[in-house]
Amino acid sequence: MRSLLIGLALFPGWCLAQTITLLDRQSLQPVAGVLITASGSTASRFTNDQGRFELSALGSPTAIRFEHVSYITKDLPVTELAVRHTVYLQQRNYDLKEVVISANRFQEDKRDVPEQIAVIKARDMAFLDQPSTGDLLQNSGTLFVQKSQAGGGSPVIRGFEANRVLLVVDGVRMNNAIYRSGHLQDIMTVDQNALERIEVISGPASVAYGSDALGGVVHLFTRSAPFRDSTGLATSGGAFVRYSSANSERTAGVQFGVSGQRVSSFTSITASDFGDLRQGSVRDPRYAEFGLRSFHVEHQNGQDVVVPNEKPNVQIGTAYKQLDVLEKFRLRSGARTVHQLNLQLSTSSDVPRYDRLSEYSVTPTGEIIPAQAEWYYGPQQRLLVAYTLELEKHRAFDLARITPSFQSITQSRHTRRSGSNLLGSRTEQVLVQAINADLEKRFARHEFRYGVEAYRNEVRSNATRRDIETGATSYLSTRYPNGGSTMQSVAAYLTHTFEINEHWVLSEGIRATYVGLDATFTDDADFQFLNGEVIQRNAAFNWRIGGAYMPGRDWRFTVLGSTGFRAPNVDDLGKVFDSTPGQVVVPNPDLDPERTFNAEVGASKSFAKKVTVEVNAFHTWLTDALVVSAFRAEGRDSLVYDGVQSKVTALTNGGAAYVHGGSGKVAVEINDKLVLKNGITYTYGRLRSGTEEVPLDHIPPVFGRSGLEFRTKRIRSEVYVLYNGWKRLADYSGSGEDNLASATVDGMPAWWTLNLRASFTLSRHASIQCGIENIADANYRTFASGVSAPGRNFQVSLRSVF
Repeated sequence: MRSLLIGLALFPGWCLAQTITLLDRQSLQPVAGVLITASGSTASRFTNDQGRFELSALGSPTAIRFEHVSYITKDLPVTELAVRHTVYLQQRNYDLKEVVISANRFQEDKRDVPEQIAVIKARDMAFLDQPSTGDLLQNSGTLFVQKSQAGGGSPVIRGFEANRVLLVVDGVRMNNAIYRSGHLQDIMTVDQNALERIEVISGPASVAYGSDALGGVVHLFTRSAPFRDSTGLATSGGAFVRYSSANSERTAGVQFGVSGQRVSSFTSITASDFGDLRQGSVRDPRYAEFGLRSFHVEHQNGQDVVVPNEKPNVQIGTAYKQLDVLEKFRLRSGARTVHQLNLQLSTSSDVPRYDRLSEYSVTPTGEIIPAQAEWYYGPQQRLLVAYTLELEKHRAFDLARITPSFQSITQSRHTRRSGSNLLGSRTEQVLVQAINADLEKRFARHEFRYGVEAYRNEVRSNATRRDIETGATSYLSTRYPNGGSTMQSVAAYLTHTFEINEHWVLSEGIRATYVGLDATFTDDADFQFLNGEVIQRNAAFNWRIGGAYMPGRDWRFTVLGSTGFRAPNVDDLGKVFDSTPGQVVVPNPDLDPERTFNAEVGASKSFAKKVTVEVNAFHTWLTDALVVSAFRAEGRDSLVYDGVQSKVTALTNGGAAYVHGGSGKVAVEINDKLVLKNGITYTYGRLRSGTEEVPLDHIPPVFGRSGLEFRTKRIRSEVYVLYNGWKRLADYSGSGEDNLASATVDGMPAWWTLNLRASFTLSRHASIQCGIENIADANYRTFASGVSAPGRNFQVSLRSVF
């Protein structure tokens, strides 16, 4: 009895001396940065990088509260902690207190930002388990994504695509002087397995980011290893392997981090091997032959031979390989100074241009005549080297980031017409030097962000034609000015946020930008569309003003007015290429910048913290829109280009256009295990041509995602539907950018897919993921795409954490 009394007397002290570990309920991974507070006391602590804290540091409380922006707040009595030394936290489904970075280039509460911003976190990227960043964006329901080949993905934001959408990685612009108005595949060069988060800004963002951000910004943030609070070095990392049946995908990746008080390093390597993609077999009977790949071309004994495809649902000409490497090293040289070196490399094998390889004609006797024997992109290579100096607590700023960077981008296109021995190769290299300086200063309720940036692009373009039988080379016109091109930009910006009170937040900003372009044409052997030097100088002043009103009871309203601009680049001004068979685009030096004015409103409401509804509506006016129009070159309206009689067109400032639409999201927390999420987006755009209105290019059909998610300890699973509405023939643009040739005779049919995926955590160090995409094996293409989507696809991934 005496021992029992002694034990009871010592119990509170023993309880408070223990270490408590906080883990994520599904992944069993430690949760760092959890705020720990004690009842009846002002004492508080944060969990360390191992998710741990000492209970004794909080005195002698009776209950403990655990708070984290990404997790549901939890209260536990101290007596319960004596029994369970581990606390499991449940992720929040929706939280307006979330922090975003992209709106003004510094961290701020999402609730204070008037822009519509979607955030995809690393844990959700891992759960979606997609082969590329483009596939990730589409399967998340965040954006519409177009594909001309399997190794691609061109995001569309509010009806704007390609060079009208700005891609940014770690604060550095990816858009360069040869980003085209057609579809792009550059987002494939960013490895989603190395990302910490993706933030998507919908609507013009030229105040914070300058030219090209007409439709919005996709800002990709790569991972880094944190500094430790304690002495010594700690290592962390993980590895995964994935297999997908639709294209026999084999992907493997490894991440490794080292953390200390003054140094940290994070390394990520991912290698992928994608086979030819199998499309769905269940077709609309009205378009029974749509998308079938009935042949491919082989070069045998010096001749191109049409070989029947025994499995016409397999899209021969979609296979490729890719390698991505990231290294990020951080050094703390003082209490207020951090240095960071960011190295990124992405390269691929040759990537076949599937939409061009599938073009053919049929003779009266039924013989297939392919248009191309070969059409492929050479290895898509991107190298980024960036140094960032981070400074804190100065008289002129609270936080500053100065980032000089260098990028080298190499692209090439290789084409050979069927029956010809001449392989044409056009190679472009873009060298980009840049420096960004971004600073933040807070005064009471005022937040100022300001900075400057400067970019210089140098474009080198080469071309040659080679006989594949003899090896002899001959002349071929370059894609861009063969005398070289440069494009420079200098800008300064200032934004201000005023938290008037707990209900009102006002936000404004201005930016001044100067853009210069110099291109030299020295081609005397070909069409001589332009000769000599072409110089352009453009300036822009952009602004934004908006506000958020939070009257209480979980209501939030936003309103925003903003402007955007995009200066013509080297691709706009000096390119010669065939956008579609029989149509050639020639240079036009008399181009002016595109400009937009955007107005939008938004509202959200949370009901009893169980149901959240969010709606946004916008209208964008586009002036001096760059559109492909009929043109004359040297007095001719057609010419022979690459052996094909082609209609002459050029980019011109087509006048006024408008885009409007909206989106809605609903999240319903049925209970602590089941969550229902729905999202839908609608866009409508028209170009005013004379007295008529014609469809604007790149406008996607209505699209959305609906999913039911189940979460419990160790398990996360979801059944979801992806869907697109019809894109009718009457809504296609006549510019050729919508790839009508890759659609049915009625346009692009509506489609939907049923999908299922699940993740099971075996232990803190291992998990397994399985998924079935397109369960019904539906045959479909997304609008403007030249390749059919995957059919029924079985996926399995094994992940380890160490």
